Amino acid sequence: MGDILSQAEIDKMMQSLSTVGAAPQPVAVAAPAYQPVYVPAKVENRKVNLYDFTRPDRISKDQISTLRNLHEGYARLLSTTLMSLLRTNVEINLQNVEQLTYGEVIKSISTPSCIYVFQMEPLESSAIFDVSPSLIFIMLDRLFGGQGRAVDSTNRELTDIEKTVIYKIIERSLADLKVVWENIGIFSPKIENYEINPQFVQIAPPGDTVVLITLEVRTRTGSGLMSLCFPFILLESIIDKLSGESWISAQKTTTQETRRMVERELSSTNAMLRAEIGSTQLSVRDFLQLNVGDVMVLDKLAQSDLIMYIEDRPKFLGKPSVVGRNKSFQITGIIDREVGDED
Repeated sequence: MGDILSQAEIDKMMQSLSTVGAAPQPVAVAAPAYQPVYVPAKVENRKVNLYDFTRPDRISKDQISTLRNLHEGYARLLSTTLMSLLRTNVEINLQNVEQLTYGEVIKSISTPSCIYVFQMEPLESSAIFDVSPSLIFIMLDRLFGGQGRAVDSTNRELTDIEKTVIYKIIERSLADLKVVWENIGIFSPKIENYEINPQFVQIAPPGDTVVLITLEVRTRTGSGLMSLCFPFILLESIIDKLSGESWISAQKTTTQETRRMVERELSSTNAMLRAEIGSTQLSVRDFLQLNVGDVMVLDKLAQSDLIMYIEDRPKFLGKPSVVGRNKSFQITGIIDREVGDED
């Protein structure tokens, strides 16, 4: 019979068995180095701007802002033009300048409408000048001798006479647009076509980007909208000039094209010219006693230069002469403007 184990040996053996069946102790391993990452405390409160990849913004906010400033000046100029044509107070405010697709613009135009397709030569493509029917009939009523009141029913086409009258107004409106756009370049707006159904006006594919400029026109008796639609293909060649810095610098300089245009416009202006031989003072009694053959002493010598007046303003010095059988005036000098002289 073997040796009997003592109590101490039994306890030692049980302790060794419990150690063998126990779970392995975790071994400490050094964590790899990492860069701290900043996590916002309240991500749920952050505003997320959605971006539609089917409608990319091809014109920057700075360029849109330039177009807004440009056509705010156009609204003021057009207001003055319509006021002189309609003989009534006209207030025009720039309502919106936004970037849309051409398909969205066509859907927003009512039928029938007054749509004028025009070109901005020498730029490629065409643009749209749209006038709401309510505003058209307000202007027609005013031009035909009425008070300029709105018509209850505007769902009719214009007559040939009405089309001719409105055509002249659109021409004047585009002439004002030409003046405002001189800060960008020299363009010549010309009307190409007139349509009443927007579905028949195709100046760009439906998915192309366009800039829609909306003007609100108010008179004493009613109001209506005018809108200009420029496709991106038309603005693409001048898009660099629509930045804020380029536009401001263009306003400070006068180009040779602008100078030639002003000279061309002034060359067709009529002015009254007259040459003054001299002057003298007579009493009423002496004036009434003048007879044929009497001689008056003037304040100029016979060989002195005469003064030529343009619209009652002295501008040139010269001498009377004859060319063939016609009387003429030979300019010998220019009268310089004096300090404080208003022109």
